[in-house]
Amino acid sequence: MKGVLQWVKGHYKPLASALLFAALALFLLLGADAPDEIEIAAVYDEQDHTLQVEQTIRYVNRSELELDSVYLYLHANAFATRERAPVLASELLQAYPEGFSEGYASVEKVFVNGETAAWALDGPQQNLLLVALDAPLGKGERVELELSYTLQLPKNRLRFGYSEKDVRLLNAFAIPAYHDGSAWQLHEYSAIGDPFVSTVADYTVTLQTPSSFVAAGPGLQGEGEDGVWRFKARDLREFALVLCKDYCVAQAEGAGLTVRAFAYDQEDAQALASLGAQAVEVFSELFGALSQDELLLCVGDFALGGMEYPGLVLLDRQLLQDDDGMLEFVVAHEAAHQWWYAAVGSDQVNHPWQDEALTEYSTLLYYEAVYGRESMESLYRSMIQPVLEGGALEGVNMDSPLSAFETNTFYDALVYRKGAAMWHDIRVLLGNDGFLDALRKYHRQYAGKLAPPEALLQLLGKEGSQRALEWIAGQR
Repeated sequence: MKGVLQWVKGHYKPLASALLFAALALFLLLGADAPDEIEIAAVYDEQDHTLQVEQTIRYVNRSELELDSVYLYLHANAFATRERAPVLASELLQAYPEGFSEGYASVEKVFVNGETAAWALDGPQQNLLLVALDAPLGKGERVELELSYTLQLPKNRLRFGYSEKDVRLLNAFAIPAYHDGSAWQLHEYSAIGDPFVSTVADYTVTLQTPSSFVAAGPGLQGEGEDGVWRFKARDLREFALVLCKDYCVAQAEGAGLTVRAFAYDQEDAQALASLGAQAVEVFSELFGALSQDELLLCVGDFALGGMEYPGLVLLDRQLLQDDDGMLEFVVAHEAAHQWWYAAVGSDQVNHPWQDEALTEYSTLLYYEAVYGRESMESLYRSMIQPVLEGGALEGVNMDSPLSAFETNTFYDALVYRKGAAMWHDIRVLLGNDGFLDALRKYHRQYAGKLAPPEALLQLLGKEGSQRALEWIAGQR
């Protein structure tokens, strides 16, 4: 022991330097893997339909490059004019039944590490906020960005807006753009699909509303006493909120996860919670358990039917009024997105099939698990088979980016339904056990990450990946 102590004493300086270097390397490695931290303090003004936001983003550079600036999305600016709003002309009346109403983000202050920073709005929709850094940001290093801005909500039935029934704060807050290691991935807020690619972050949110509102959002802390709502949630790709004065709330348990439903009467809320819990039970058994402990299902005035966010699903109120069975289908589909999007992320702009096709087929698997094989085959015959018998669109295939699609109808047919047919074919090829084993591995290995298409294909094995490539390329 004495000899060891003497050796340490004689080599103290080089040993200390080596330990310091190792500690620094470990710090940078862990820093690169750490999620961003986002704090939001917001006040909603019901009279002016504005949201005053103070936001802090502790952003981590995960690329190998030094960054001299950071891009943030401010998607509210996509709603500023009719020409750049994310809605097709053919769907304008449905989205804005009382005529077009503008929405935008007005930026007042931007700070970097406590100092006033230079910034500019960028992009055709002005939905990009470019913030200059005070010093180059290396891999694994973190910078603190502070923003003050006001959101003007448009009156509409879209993801971001308000109506007589509700306030939808979806894709409302500033969020870091995705840097793929070589460049920023910057996208417009398109009218088709889900034009969002984001890594996970930890959120702490405080929202002040008039006391008449109920606020639905992931990670609620308390019951919104005196109109102050506090939320704390980990590993979210986006933080979504829905506000409503008329909400009744019910809950049910599924696979150790609490499903809370927000609807306009108690009976609907309970039925919705039960459907959500059933879907969570099925998908947890098929694909593995989620890391989150709750899922919110929120009824709203929403023209697009259903929309998924991490820990929260928005459902158009018309779904509860129609007696055509679509409510259960949409709930199952959006619940499946908690696995394929919220947990396992992907590039929804350039490869939308990766989450949507898998989610659509997961919905068929839900019907098979709950109602039997014949139910699933009946859905396949009525929803999927007609698409396979239809004509193709020249120059567009399943792996085309969102920009290649001109209508939601064709996007749905090719990406969702033909995509579901692809997964059914691969399931037959691999066998049920081999197919589900591949999806469980996909979920287990890539939860909390952004998975490239090849990551999913590789897990299908040589035959499965080759078959998938044929479908994706339009050869089947």
